[in-house]
Amino acid sequence: MSTKEHRKNDLEQPEISQQAMAQLFRGELSRSDTWRTRLDTTTNWALTTTAAVISFGFATPESSHVTFLVGIWMVVSFLLIEARRYRYYDLWNRRVRLLEDGWWAPMLRREPVDPDALRELAVEMSRPQIQLSLVSAIATRLNRAYGPILIVLLVTWFFKVYSHPRPPRDFADFVERAHVAWLPGPVVMASLLFLTVAAAYLFTASFFIRAPLGELRTRPRGRRAALWESFYRPYAIQRRKRPRPPGVRASAPHPFDH
Repeated sequence: MSTKEHRKNDLEQPEISQQAMAQLFRGELSRSDTWRTRLDTTTNWALTTTAAVISFGFATPESSHVTFLVGIWMVVSFLLIEARRYRYYDLWNRRVRLLEDGWWAPMLRREPVDPDALRELAVEMSRPQIQLSLVSAIATRLNRAYGPILIVLLVTWFFKVYSHPRPPRDFADFVERAHVAWLPGPVVMASLLFLTVAAAYLFTASFFIRAPLGELRTRPRGRRAALWESFYRPYAIQRRKRPRPPGVRASAPHPFDH
């Protein structure tokens, strides 16, 4: 065989075997399952903390309502940690769904594979990027688990402040009871009101806006929203960054270019 034929064979596109795709699918599924387990771990922490806070807060009339505020702060911290983990889970789960939607499903239907899905999978593997915004991840986890947990903590805090040691005389007395050390009651109430409004907005909007790619959802076919849209569209998806050739300066985006 001549040298030219050797070079031609070296440049030929290798064939993709079903065994190789099966191993790839198994590896990506394992990654996705690992991050899914981490989500369950953080949720268990939040549930355990909530149960401990409620038990300790209502154990005696002398128990301070600060216990519930600490529990709310811890649950919000767990929510932020879990939102970060969910963004990584979305990265690996997206690859699994691309393999299922573009390779395995067409094979089971005895149809040609989806080249768009495989092309998108190749881009994901060559330049992996987290596409789910932090606001989107927070909204998703509020919808799935943390919304009811925060509601329980806020309601129990309200009953603790209202009932212990006796019912307040008026609303001003109730606000005054909410003080924490040197923080006056109105500041604590305003902070809780801001947290409640923000969480309620994300929780409510999650029922009306398309959710991100999940285990039971196909990949989005339409335009992906920009990052800034995630502040009023909780499930906005970040656009993938395109690499620029070396030496080429970035041009200003056109105002109508989305």
